[in-house]
Amino acid sequence: MPVVQAHVQRLAPDSQEQVQTLLHSATPDGIVCANDRTAGQLMHSLMQLGHRVPQDIRIVGIDDIAYASLLPVPLTTLHQPAREIGQAAMSAMLDRLARPDMPVRDILLECPLIVRKSCGGLNA
Repeated sequence: MPVVQAHVQRLAPDSQEQVQTLLHSATPDGIVCANDRTAGQLMHSLMQLGHRVPQDIRIVGIDDIAYASLLPVPLTTLHQPAREIGQAAMSAMLDRLARPDMPVRDILLECPLIVRKSCGGLNA
């Protein structure tokens, strides 16, 4: 799906006022957060405002940090393979030091989607 720039919002996820304003202006079915910490804060704000996750609104994070599965509603998230990212970065840096004129390259790593209840999956 193409990104609709008007749907991209930046707000303080722990600000109930900002979250309420977003919900009234956009009425989203779901929200993808920049990271799991933001998603967790947003989840708490939504619940304090009386919204149910995932029945009223779905939430997805990015990271798959240790507490993502421990939130009031276990968080669906995109797993970032931190060890593999570090290894790839170190390898690329060493390659660049050995051959400064080597062409630019992209390094793609697998980042699986970890489906939990916050997206409405897994018998939510």
